[in-house]
Amino acid sequence: MNRDTPVPLFIDTGGFYAAYVEDDTNHDRAAAVFKAVQAGERYGPIFTSRYVLAELATVILYHKSHRRAVSTINEIRSSETINILPVTERTFDAAYDQFAQYSDQEIAFVDHLGGSLAREYDIGHVFTFDPDDFRTLEFTVVPDDTGEA
Repeated sequence: MNRDTPVPLFIDTGGFYAAYVEDDTNHDRAAAVFKAVQAGERYGPIFTSRYVLAELATVILYHKSHRRAVSTINEIRSSETINILPVTERTFDAAYDQFAQYSDQEIAFVDHLGGSLAREYDIGHVFTFDPDDFRTLEFTVVPDDTGEA
């Protein structure tokens, strides 16, 4: 990665979860990535999807609380840094086709959606703690492949 030019970054559920849940085992690594995002030197623009936010809300609800889920999603939705990409029928269909094709893998459908969006918007880096899934989908995994914390 050229450190002089920020690269677009798609944030997956695990990246958000680790960043917002302080007792998560990956919290410190996620905080380092978010610090790099805020500095604007390594990553930008920043993207995610409503499907990621739906999955994040559900995971936080089950592992933490409803209140925590609502406040986290509200903070992300009101962020001026994070762009929430729409999932069109074409994108959904591409994700479904890929999901069906990868019958030998157990990659979540929402990860295929994220991958389809990233491809559509020319985003090569994904902030996730599901490194094998996104490497299989041929993305650079942040932080595992990029060295933050």
